[in-house]
Amino acid sequence: MAKKFKKLFEPLKIRNVTLKNRMVKSSQWFIYPEPDGSVGERLKQFYATIAKGGVGLVIVEESCCEYPLGASNIPHIRVDDDRYIPGLSELAAAIHQHDCPAFVQITHAGPAHKSVDGQQPVAPSRIDPPPEPGMELSREMTLSEIKEKIELYSQAALRVKKAGFDGCEIHLAHYAMGNSFLSRMQNKRTDEYGCETLENRARFGCDVLRRTRQLVGPDFVVGVRMSAIELGHPLGTTNPEAVEFAKMFEAASADYIQSSGYGYNEFYVCWAPDQVVYPEIPETAKEFAKRIPEGSLLKYAAEIKKAVSIPVSGVGRLDYENGEKALKEGIIDMVWLGRRVMVDPAYPNKVKEGRFDDIRPCVGCMNCLSHLFTNTPVQCRWNGFMGREYELCDGIDFPQVAKKKKVMVVGAGPGGMEAARVAALRGHDVTLYDKEKSIGGLLPLANFIKGSDFDDLSLAYKWYDNQLKKISNLTLSLGTVVTPELVEKVKPDAVILSPGSNSVLPDIPGIDKFIVVSTGQLKDTAKSYMKYLSSEMMSKLSKMYMPVGKRIIVLGGDLKGLEAAEFLAKRGKQVTIVENGDQLGKGMNLWIQFKFFPWMQANPNITAHVGVTYEQITDTGMVISTQTGEKITLEADMVMVMELDRKNDDLYRAIQGKVPEIYFIGDAKDDENAWLEGTISDAVRAGMAV
Repeated sequence: MAKKFKKLFEPLKIRNVTLKNRMVKSSQWFIYPEPDGSVGERLKQFYATIAKGGVGLVIVEESCCEYPLGASNIPHIRVDDDRYIPGLSELAAAIHQHDCPAFVQITHAGPAHKSVDGQQPVAPSRIDPPPEPGMELSREMTLSEIKEKIELYSQAALRVKKAGFDGCEIHLAHYAMGNSFLSRMQNKRTDEYGCETLENRARFGCDVLRRTRQLVGPDFVVGVRMSAIELGHPLGTTNPEAVEFAKMFEAASADYIQSSGYGYNEFYVCWAPDQVVYPEIPETAKEFAKRIPEGSLLKYAAEIKKAVSIPVSGVGRLDYENGEKALKEGIIDMVWLGRRVMVDPAYPNKVKEGRFDDIRPCVGCMNCLSHLFTNTPVQCRWNGFMGREYELCDGIDFPQVAKKKKVMVVGAGPGGMEAARVAALRGHDVTLYDKEKSIGGLLPLANFIKGSDFDDLSLAYKWYDNQLKKISNLTLSLGTVVTPELVEKVKPDAVILSPGSNSVLPDIPGIDKFIVVSTGQLKDTAKSYMKYLSSEMMSKLSKMYMPVGKRIIVLGGDLKGLEAAEFLAKRGKQVTIVENGDQLGKGMNLWIQFKFFPWMQANPNITAHVGVTYEQITDTGMVISTQTGEKITLEADMVMVMELDRKNDDLYRAIQGKVPEIYFIGDAKDDENAWLEGTISDAVRAGMAV
């Protein structure tokens, strides 16, 4: 065991359940149940993998006590009917087989319900406009309906116990029904469940806890997830109020408090603190942002812990370092982990074994959250096994091949690196080739553009650099151009092709003008500097000096173009984005769009023209035509052209029929960018198939 992190691995007893360590998989919605809300193989294998990775406790994601009205969207795990108990029992057993206790979070979406079923959301009060982006107008519940909801929560807890789980967690935080009673911003009632006293605001949660205890008895853990503060609104729950709520919940039989946070406006999803700072830190969040390395929400959890005698946990981009520190200082009793164990489910075991360099880092891209916006199964951009354990493997231990093969992997960008890693870990002899003299493909350049404050790609690059060197049956052949002749000479059993797309300039009059700089040219220029400086250092230095003009046209409004525009605008440049498609942001996940576009629209350094025709590039700028036929002349010192992604299949076609197995992955397959999620997904499938 890593002695430095001794506190993380101290056992903890909650009622009659003993946790082997203080790291807990937090409850997060993954959209992995079957279409009817039942438990299937996908859910079982996912949670079994998390348990196998070494956490002290698994909290199964928010499960609905009423369906579909109690679900924010469909599907959610259902605990509203006895017919779901057999599947839930199988889920409990899958977690228990890895010596890990399991609780289930019980929720009712309340005001967050999407009326896909034709039912209007219900809440303590009708708030117009709704309290959160994307919410619909709720109907205020009657007193009898509130009593019915209390019973639904409690009966669901009893089902969870019957299914063999060790406990349940009542969701009284964030957007859900429970918190909407606690928050003065959302609760405008004047009856016994109203906003006029703290006791009335907490009554719903306390009634749920008392009734649940009546049903489940004394030998079953009942915890509470609550918001220790609501930021960004004058009527949000204060930390002192949350402390009083926690004391009431303890008195009502709660066995632990999972202290989270919630917010409005700039503090929306503050439970993921790094999201508050993107694209730029709001003035009102600067103090909050300074606390991110230590845990922005821990100061609020600490006040709750002082006031109660039951265990208290903390959340918010915690890791083994700031988590250990918080435990030692007595701020919290448990460290809730979310994204850390999504990208690397073996995180706790690797910490225990002192294998810190082997921990796959979460870069904070929030690709995972974006899936919730599209109501599609959550996928980690970097862990291609997540949610696919049932069809691939758990990504912790790799099934060894019956027959070892000689495998060539062409292209050492993210796709090639991941495919090579997976194939080698399965036992093949793998050689990873790239025409460049370094690995990473476009990662270093992307990291230069993006910086390290958000979606820190340098973490992924460093991890791959470390891991590829550690695998004895994986050889790097850098600075090597792979030709059909080389393939014939090597005589591999299999080739995995991940060469990346061909980048071509759009066909526009004047594209060869001196004023034009392409992304390919920028890449070549950046490479020369990166021989001496890291991409992170270059990004920092560029904030002090940028050898380009003041006015820049960015031609192309996809993810690459918008990131370029953000980069330039933050360095004081006047940026004009032109895009011939119908909308901006292709390839940008929806969560980032949700954050980026309001910032862009408010930024005086950025303007955009969408749905235009590129007429010509001139010596002093560019001429475009709008959809109405109006011609506009844009003045600029530089036109930065986002090159188009085109199929790169020459080698693939040349070696077909000459190699027993060929796998073609990533951007090179089509005239479209696969983006990172698609590339990594392709890579793990190729690495497992070979």
